[in-house]
Amino acid sequence: MKLNKSRMGFYPIILLLVILFQLICGNSLAQQVRIYSDTTTEAVEYLQEAVEKMEEALATYQGVNYPGRKLWTEAIGLAQQAIAIDPDFVEAHYYLALMYQHTNWYYREAEQWNKYLNFIERTDLTSPQVKQNLAYAYYRLGYNSYEKGDYEQSLIHFLNSIKEYPDLIDSNYWAARVFYENDDLENSLFYWRRVLELDPNYPRAQYFYDKVDASIKYGKEAYNWYEQGYNEYEKMNYGRAIDSYREAIRLNHRFVEAYYWLARVYFDTGDYQQAIHYYRQVLNLQPDNARADYWLKEAQRRLEGKK
Repeated sequence: MKLNKSRMGFYPIILLLVILFQLICGNSLAQQVRIYSDTTTEAVEYLQEAVEKMEEALATYQGVNYPGRKLWTEAIGLAQQAIAIDPDFVEAHYYLALMYQHTNWYYREAEQWNKYLNFIERTDLTSPQVKQNLAYAYYRLGYNSYEKGDYEQSLIHFLNSIKEYPDLIDSNYWAARVFYENDDLENSLFYWRRVLELDPNYPRAQYFYDKVDASIKYGKEAYNWYEQGYNEYEKMNYGRAIDSYREAIRLNHRFVEAYYWLARVYFDTGDYQQAIHYYRQVLNLQPDNARADYWLKEAQRRLEGKK
């Protein structure tokens, strides 16, 4: 199998179509590719060998790929030599980006896709697939930075990913997460909304959207205490639930749901006097709250029954 070389002034257009066809069909890249760059025979030979090494590495390592493995080191080195001979060798940039992608060499991958994209953009025929590849590269960089605790850098990468490919749902998801952790609730809500627009059933997206929306309404810290109170209530740790709800109310005196659930804990533990007090607090803030009105009357009835 050989890479065929042809000198054509309109090679970027044909190259783009060939690469898109390969990506759609998923066939062996080395068997399908054609060289349309006006480059040297030596550069083509280096790329030929690099692609063959890449395919050998994929077959040999069966998904356990990293750049330090012998075949990958050889493939990357050969592709780099092809580029050293001809820095404008478009196909060599493409395959080197693929090699970095396969070996999870995040920074090199993003840099290389960027270089390749710049070559393609000169033709005014930007490949959607190339932009998606670059977006995924930035996403991987972002997640890697997030795992290391570098939220500032991770956010830069996630936003770069979204810039290249706005519909990449994972980058929108993690941008929303990082904005929340950085206390930028408005931007967090914006990206949670984007996630739900892309996939209304995306796991836990609705939960996070509601959480951020409530955090904007009541305050992030107050809502976190409220949520902790609910979790303790579900575990029947009533004392801890009471403490958590009280802290939420201390932070936000108009936190209706915190009053409601604090009243509910007191009701469930038989302290109807306190339940009545807090249900009344709910009704002071929301006079038309039918749930609070019902349970207030029930607490009054039970308190009367105890006398």
